[in-house]
Amino acid sequence: MKRALVVAVFGVMAVAGIAGCAAGAAARGDSVTCVSWAAFESEESRIEAADLVVDVDAVQPDGTSDVYGYAANAYRLSGVSMLKGDLTDIRDLRVASTADNCASPAYANGDPMLQKGPLRLYLSFDSGQWITLSPFDGVRPAP
Repeated sequence: MKRALVVAVFGVMAVAGIAGCAAGAAARGDSVTCVSWAAFESEESRIEAADLVVDVDAVQPDGTSDVYGYAANAYRLSGVSMLKGDLTDIRDLRVASTADNCASPAYANGDPMLQKGPLRLYLSFDSGQWITLSPFDGVRPAP
């Protein structure tokens, strides 16, 4: 009986995940994986998880970039101060704003990179590019 319940629950979760995951990609026939985002409860936990932490004065839109199979908004940064990490040249830093690719729209609460500056960014290096930690914990107002 327990095995049947586990299979039934897994089946319902799989169907719900597929049905709600990236409607735009499904319409195009693309395959998209829904990401399960870690929650960072404190400034310290975000800093610890990030490869690079920077404060920036401003961001300028710079097209899109593929992040986890989704065309995420990308930005060039200006007025960059490095708080954590090791970059020799921070003058031409490009960052993709990680989107919730299984929400509709992907930036349901607006792109966090478009907040009024200055901003603190918590970044990971993934697939040859800098991306925000998550759609929810990658951008905060700078102190």
